[in-house]
Amino acid sequence: MHVSLDSALGRQRRLNSVGESALQIAPSAAAAYSLRSLTGGDPKVVRVRRDTGGGAGDNDEEDFTASGISSGALVDFVGAGNDGFVDTWYDQSGNGRNAEQGNAPDQPKIVNSGSLVVLSGVPALSFDDSFFVATGFAFSPSADFLAVTVSKVSSGNLIDTRDGGNDGFFIQQGGSDVRYRYNGDGSINVSGNDQHIIATAELNGSIFAAYKNGSGAGIDAVTAGLSTTEELSIGKVAFSGANTLTGSVQEIILYDTDQSANRATLETNIINHYGIS
Repeated sequence: MHVSLDSALGRQRRLNSVGESALQIAPSAAAAYSLRSLTGGDPKVVRVRRDTGGGAGDNDEEDFTASGISSGALVDFVGAGNDGFVDTWYDQSGNGRNAEQGNAPDQPKIVNSGSLVVLSGVPALSFDDSFFVATGFAFSPSADFLAVTVSKVSSGNLIDTRDGGNDGFFIQQGGSDVRYRYNGDGSINVSGNDQHIIATAELNGSIFAAYKNGSGAGIDAVTAGLSTTEELSIGKVAFSGANTLTGSVQEIILYDTDQSANRATLETNIINHYGIS
């Protein structure tokens, strides 16, 4: 879905001016990716490659902060009628765990024919069999964790940490459901095919819980402790090229600590920003 730039950016400015940022509510994230500021400042959020069809500036790249998106500077850089692709989605956690894609055909799109890609009026990345890898970062908490995602996916793996079989954690679109899987013993399916949703997975002790738009959507008893060593993948199976993503993604925040005291407030912040009910 595409709306006017003025409409999208006006909405983003209003929402960014209200309340605490996500990482002020729940600090110490393991990794955090978004097109808005999660820190309360103006962090660098994406590196964009422009496709001018062989014209001047073709394949030039430039970094953009959250305000660079909201001001229209990113769209101006890509140019009228051109496409813009993201080769780096910067980690706002401060840990430097950037999600990267150096192969042009596999890069998600952020500008389509000169217009910012949006989902429900808010900037988004459009994945069409696209994916990122956070090189050097295996999301493998030994105990409690929280993963919060904002997307609208029709097929494929949203996030994946598996190093083979079911060893690891992933959220994927499976048939008509969003499937939350934890190692080999936790599996929760939640309705959500091609819906704009906040999909949250939380481990608290031996209870693996799924949430949809801030409401509980299922639990499963598990043996705590991830064992994966595979690098975090956004948009495909971590240990292979299978299940590449088709859909739109706006935000992914990962914690390798107990965030049960902050989860509801964090989800409310996200719900308010993206207008999800």
